[in-house]
Amino acid sequence: MSEAYDVIVLGGGIVGTSTLFHLADLGAKRTLLLERGELASGGTGKSCANIRTHYSILSNTDLAVRSLEMIRDLKHVLDDPDADAGFVNSGYLILAEEGDTATQLAANLALQREHGAMTEQVSADQVLELHPLLDVSDVAAIGYEPESGYADPHMTTHSLARAAKRRGAEIRTGTSVAEIIEERGEVRGVRTSAGPIYAPSVISALGPWTQALTGPLGIEIPLATYRHTVLTLEGAEPYRNDLPIVKDLTVENKMYFRSEAETLLVGTGDSGVSISDPDDMDAIPDPELIALQSRQVAHRVPSFRGARIANAWFGPYDVTPDWNPVIDQAPGISGLLLAFGFSGHGFKLAPAVGRMLAQLALGRPRDVDISPYSLSRFIEGRQLTGVYGAGSIS
Repeated sequence: MSEAYDVIVLGGGIVGTSTLFHLADLGAKRTLLLERGELASGGTGKSCANIRTHYSILSNTDLAVRSLEMIRDLKHVLDDPDADAGFVNSGYLILAEEGDTATQLAANLALQREHGAMTEQVSADQVLELHPLLDVSDVAAIGYEPESGYADPHMTTHSLARAAKRRGAEIRTGTSVAEIIEERGEVRGVRTSAGPIYAPSVISALGPWTQALTGPLGIEIPLATYRHTVLTLEGAEPYRNDLPIVKDLTVENKMYFRSEAETLLVGTGDSGVSISDPDDMDAIPDPELIALQSRQVAHRVPSFRGARIANAWFGPYDVTPDWNPVIDQAPGISGLLLAFGFSGHGFKLAPAVGRMLAQLALGRPRDVDISPYSLSRFIEGRQLTGVYGAGSIS
């Protein structure tokens, strides 16, 4: 006997579980999420889960503001007293050096406030009150988000999944999807390791694994995969978790860093190493990268000169040419929705993106205009390059 659902969601990361929750919350009755491993076992589980609303692309700010509101009030949003995002309201600092970047930062902060973001410009003296370990002598402009911070990607994903199941959704882990079933340009379902499952609507939230399903359908997507390295450094004193996250935009020091269990977690401002297989995370940290990041941290946080490497891990970045996601109907195949290419923004945007995907699948008006994230923008000359250029700040 064949199985049938109204909507099938592919991928058990933060985008997939957010989508499943919002489908169920909006009243969809027969919904199923399929995940080949365990929930949050892909890119989500490797995420640093930093959350901010500072973007020069205002549609990103619109999504990020809604996502931050949801993360900060997860118990209420999910109507679950046990829901927990593990959110740490550390605040978020953005540093820019003299020149165009500093000018753009100041202008962006004002625009973001118009879109509901709690952003402000602060002085070097104010920064040192917030983060006394910083050396900002080479910084010309500083943005601050007091409401932002970071979360726990596993706790957030599982909270969304539980809330979706309580609303009647079904989740199957350990179930891989081999292909999309389509007939005459319409989705019919998916073929899985356990057999076919039918549905007129399929939402792919597979991130860097998207091409494995779109390729056989003849859908070409502009997507590259990178292995992004995260390091944690242990200094002479514990690095406090109440210190703000720092995003450093200065040319010689591009990076982000925050607290992680009394160590300093740091990542680069770029994508990482290009790879052909998104499962290729079996690596060792590049000694040159370790040396670079250690120098960068020591420059910005002098008390961490001589800090030792405490840990390292790798996660996949699914990157589009403009470093912004695609959230769109698949071309030529009715009923197939695609969400990929979050390029390091995924956790920040996913709570709101899941609602947009659910509204799109159910034919509801969207809370945020997602037309800027169309797949066709890459051939129509409408790329979403922000004022800081292509990269993870956007």
